[in-house]
Amino acid sequence: MSDIALKSPPRGEKRKLRRSERIQDAVKRRKTRGATSYEIIPKDISKRTPIVKITEIATPPPSIPPTPSTQSALIVARKGEYEVVNDFPLTPLQHEDEIMIRGHTVGLNPIDWKSVAFNFCLPDFPWVTGREMAGVVEKVGKNVSHVRPGDRVWTSTYYRDVRAGTFQEYVIVPQHTVLPIPGNISFEEASVLGVAGLTAAMTLWKWMEIPMPGNTSAAGLPSPPQTPEERAENSTVPFGTLSAASAAALSKQTEAKNSKGWVLIWGGSTVTGQFATQLVKLSGLRAITITSGRTAALSKSLGAEHVIVRDGLDSSDILAEIARVTQGHITHAIDIVGEATAALVLRVLSSDLQRKVMGDQKIPFAPLAFMKANQEVPDTVSVENVEMKRFILDKESNKYALELNRLLESGQLQLPELEVVEGGFHAIPKALELLKKGDMGGRKLIVKV
Repeated sequence: MSDIALKSPPRGEKRKLRRSERIQDAVKRRKTRGATSYEIIPKDISKRTPIVKITEIATPPPSIPPTPSTQSALIVARKGEYEVVNDFPLTPLQHEDEIMIRGHTVGLNPIDWKSVAFNFCLPDFPWVTGREMAGVVEKVGKNVSHVRPGDRVWTSTYYRDVRAGTFQEYVIVPQHTVLPIPGNISFEEASVLGVAGLTAAMTLWKWMEIPMPGNTSAAGLPSPPQTPEERAENSTVPFGTLSAASAAALSKQTEAKNSKGWVLIWGGSTVTGQFATQLVKLSGLRAITITSGRTAALSKSLGAEHVIVRDGLDSSDILAEIARVTQGHITHAIDIVGEATAALVLRVLSSDLQRKVMGDQKIPFAPLAFMKANQEVPDTVSVENVEMKRFILDKESNKYALELNRLLESGQLQLPELEVVEGGFHAIPKALELLKKGDMGGRKLIVKV
């Protein structure tokens, strides 16, 4: 037997070593299992150092508040009656081509109060009206790629889908009707595009087949600088106040220039008329507008080549001045006032002078503010049935909205003066009453919702 004996550690030390080994093995096992949390314990446990706990936390994705199942809305609760509610149902997207927009601003239009007052375009009760708005994308279907949640957008809607009425917090519409808001305009300004802007554009470019500005031929280029006689012709003073020399110059100059054709716009200072005047000029034609003295300068500044101030004139005076200026070369006509003025436009287009100059050519006429159902239409006129629902029902009509955006982004299109109303949905009925009274002086009513 060896003189050197192997001595075992004292009993207390054995316990310490076994305990240390067990703890280290446990730590190793936790690590290998892929745990996101584990404890590091000092090997020399005799020092009794406090345990340090380290937790590995994965960064969570940004939280997106869930879209509610109900919302605030201004509803037509019963015939002729508005009501603001806070529990109107909000349905989810039903198709992968749809977009949900949270509204920021809505534009008000005569159709909004007329449909409620005269009970049309209301498929059921309760219903949500409103035709145009601007806001932020809330959700998109899987087939949508041109916009994404958080983008600023504008749209024009169709009354038959209650989800599309703009007088509610969230609007659901087909993707081809949703356009990004150009970076140089606000929500409020974008809220004028869905009705007035599109109506003017589609009336001229779709129904009347006037080339869009980008497609204008050389024959439609703007005229050279005006002579003094031409400037006299284009003055905004009412007919009958020009001197004899100026009147003679007017007749002579118009005869030489009429190869480009005239577009007659009755109601040139309405918001739709303001857009139409500018688009006519951009397309290479000339606009002659009828306005009040209060808004004549506005119409002129937007590109009207001749402005007739209707104040103090009877209808025969107005018709005589139209004939004197256009010399029978009216190629298109729009009325944005009402039945009486629509009838006057038809008289202009069927005059002997027009027939002599235009021959058998039918002149497109768009009565945008209604025409009597029994109104007799001359054989020289083609009445265009402008249906703005075609923007929603025909996907290819998206091109007209894209062109409007392009003109805005390039600074070629001037937007109307705005009157912005605070107060949300509660403010809309009172604002519609203001609109109903008329004489907005060319201003557009916008409500922040």
